[in-house]
This record gives sequence, C-alpha cells and structure tokens, in this order.
Amino acid sequence: MVKKIFLLLSLILMSFSNLAYSDETDPNSFVDSYGQEVQAIIKSNLKYQGLENATTAVTYKIHPDGSVTDIKLEKPSGTGFDQAVIQAVQKSAPFKPFPKGSNISDIVMTSGFQHQVKKYQSVRMSIMPVEPTDEAQQSYKKYMDNIGKIFFDHIPTIYDYIPNEPVVSCVILQDGSVTNVKVEKSSGIPEYDAKIIETYSKIKLPQFPQELSGYKQLPYSARLYRQYRFTPPAGNPSIMFR
Repeated sequence: MVKKIFLLLSLILMSFSNLAYSDETDPNSFVDSYGQEVQAIIKSNLKYQGLENATTAVTYKIHPDGSVTDIKLEKPSGTGFDQAVIQAVQKSAPFKPFPKGSNISDIVMTSGFQHQVKKYQSVRMSIMPVEPTDEAQQSYKKYMDNIGKIFFDHIPTIYDYIPNEPVVSCVILQDGSVTNVKVEKSSGIPEYDAKIIETYSKIKLPQFPQELSGYKQLPYSARLYRQYRFTPPAGNPSIMFR
C-alpha cells in the first residue's frame, strides 16, 4: 500500500487587508511567488498515514514577520487528515518575512490538500508463460484435451434444439475446481445459459499435472455445438452433436 500526499489546490484564495504598497513593489507578483513558496513548505511538513482518501482546505493569516494566526478549516474532510494539515501549517511557520517596502499588512490564504491511498493487489498467473518448456507445453495440451472431453460429456441436454452455439469460459484452479463460469455468447435460451453455468460450476476436474504445478489457475473457453435430439429405430432417445 502506498500513500501519496500531494497539493490539490494551489492558492485557492489570497486576500490582502489594509493593503498599501510602494511603487517598487508589485503586490500581485510578490503574493504569487510567496504563496507558492508557502505551499511548498507546508506540503513538505504534511505527514499523514491514513487508510482512506481525504480532501481538506485550510485558511490561515500570514503577518509581515512571517508568523501565522487564525488557522481554520475551510473544508474539513472529517478524518485525521484535517488535524495533520493544521499541524503542517503550524510547523511550517514562521515563514519568510515580507520584503521591506511592500506595506502589506497581512495575507490571508486558503489552501487545499488531498490525501490519496493507492492499493495494489497481487495477481495470480492465469495464462501459460510466453516461452514454457516443451514438457510443460505437451502436458498443457494433454490436460486441456482431457478437460475438453469432460466438459463435452457434461453438456446439458434439456432442450430438443439450441438456436445458437454458446461460448463458455471459466477458470480452472490447481486442485481441479472450476470457478468464474460465464456464457460469453448466449445459446439464445436464457434458461439454458443458466443451466450451463450451474452444471459446469459443479464439475470437479483432475488436479494439474506435475509439469503444471507452478500455475495457480488456467483459463478455459469452448464453443458448445448445437444439439439435435432424435429417436433411433430401436426407440431409445439419443443425442447427436453437430
């Protein structure tokens, strides 16, 4: 888990009170550069390890000597991040004094900060490697051929005719369990699609052979042929697959 704190809003609001300045000082230029410096200092002192995302805006007044007063939450997040931002402002003060001749009584700043939590999940291998050994490739082919026969033997036969050839996918776990069964392409009969999922989810397949023991799971997909039910001369019903 990686936590990252970064500046969300830079200098949301800056105002001057009792502003008077000499001809040598451009107040807008000064406040812009000064505010960016203040933001960078606060950011460097902002330490927070919370486990949830949070956004906080804080207002504070900077005096000519660089001291800070009137620190208030403008937009609290309701988390511990609020106090962390306030403490960062307090720790950062005093800031650099205003230059002589600016005649700026004080600067009121509102700054926003955001805390984001990024989560990384481990991913299990689910496909064959790009260059598996010849032994692994042969074992994989033999195993999948066997799996195909087992799935074929378990094709549901509850309808006389299936309009479309459904495509089924699933994930086979190392112990032979079948999970995440999906009908990628419908048979045209919703009830039949549901029956396919129900049937294949209950199948218990052989465990992975030794050559494939390094894999946690393997994907599988197949097209199920349309079914035609007919009655042979002997009178016993049978199923023929195209």
